[in-house]
Amino acid sequence: MISVLALLISAVAGYFSWRAAGQNMAHQPAPVATVPVDRPPEPEEYPVAYAKEPLRVQVGCSAVIFLDLDEPRADAQEAVADLRYDSRCGDEPPRLSLGAGAQGGSQRNNADADAAGCLRAIRTSPLGPGADVEVKRGTALCVLTAGVPAVLALVEIIDVGGTGTAGLRATSWKVPA
Repeated sequence: MISVLALLISAVAGYFSWRAAGQNMAHQPAPVATVPVDRPPEPEEYPVAYAKEPLRVQVGCSAVIFLDLDEPRADAQEAVADLRYDSRCGDEPPRLSLGAGAQGGSQRNNADADAAGCLRAIRTSPLGPGADVEVKRGTALCVLTAGVPAVLALVEIIDVGGTGTAGLRATSWKVPA
């Protein structure tokens, strides 16, 4: 009789322990897997290097000039240039393409972009090898330079003149390492 009574008490104690453990588990948060996400820094982490810096391009018919966006500078050396400006003759408009000093770039329909927007555009809609952009008022380009430290620039075309002339305006952000 004592053995049966001890067995019943043990079973009741086991039942209450099992219920208490179940309630305790219900109140604990589920474990969250922490997966590192490779995200670009937030826009406020991109300090402005220069803002709305004017660049004037003036070359003859069928001429080429190179632009360096790290400084900014028109008529730069080809090896460090981030953009290549190709002037055309006749009614054919000039073209812009990425230079040897650029890591990547993307065309924008307007200059309404911040640093994060430019990086997103370069990542999701890049200019491929050999691609160029017609030089026309209102067009913009985002360019990530290969310089150390890298610079992210937004170049907007503000006016297009006669053969070989164009007015550009560049804004640049320093890219955190």
